[in-house]
Amino acid sequence: MAKKKDSPQSKSDQVAAETAAVAGQPESTAESAVSAEVTPETAAGGAELNLPEQLEQARQEAAANLEGWQRTAAELANFKRRQEEQLKLQRDRIKAEVLESVISALDDMELAFQNVPAELNGQLVGWVEGFRLVQRKLDKTLDDQQVTPINTQGQFDPNFHEAVSYEDSNDHQEGDIIAEVRKGYQIGSRVIRPALVRVAK
Repeated sequence: MAKKKDSPQSKSDQVAAETAAVAGQPESTAESAVSAEVTPETAAGGAELNLPEQLEQARQEAAANLEGWQRTAAELANFKRRQEEQLKLQRDRIKAEVLESVISALDDMELAFQNVPAELNGQLVGWVEGFRLVQRKLDKTLDDQQVTPINTQGQFDPNFHEAVSYEDSNDHQEGDIIAEVRKGYQIGSRVIRPALVRVAK
């Protein structure tokens, strides 16, 4: 038996009935659909902070970050300072070792000049003057490097002097330096070589 086709009028009646059914749903159904939507509170697990709390948390984080940055900057500055001090000490040590050789050569030349005969012929005079010129050049090298002789006038100071003997003296008070046996040298307050002296007792 052939199925009876719906007439155009019956279809329109059906659509109208469905529309009326949807429109006639209770309000509670619509409200439940709205409440089922995800809100910021539910997305954050219901623990979202209010604005003042967020600002306070941001301030605390900023303070912690600033403190960490300042600590790191201070540690870096201290590290650089220590490195510079170590490099300076190493340069001064190397310089002192080199200058000790110059000072030793000056000692030998000074000792030789102390034993030059009083009377010399023309050839020997020229020879001696040539060595005196070398001596002056070596002295200038020390001057250029700010190397100065250690003062041996006055009281004995173990930081700058080394006693080779302690002697009775009517012309000096106890602890005074009587005479210099060998020159001492220093760069600033750094002693390259202490002065050898005789001290009154």
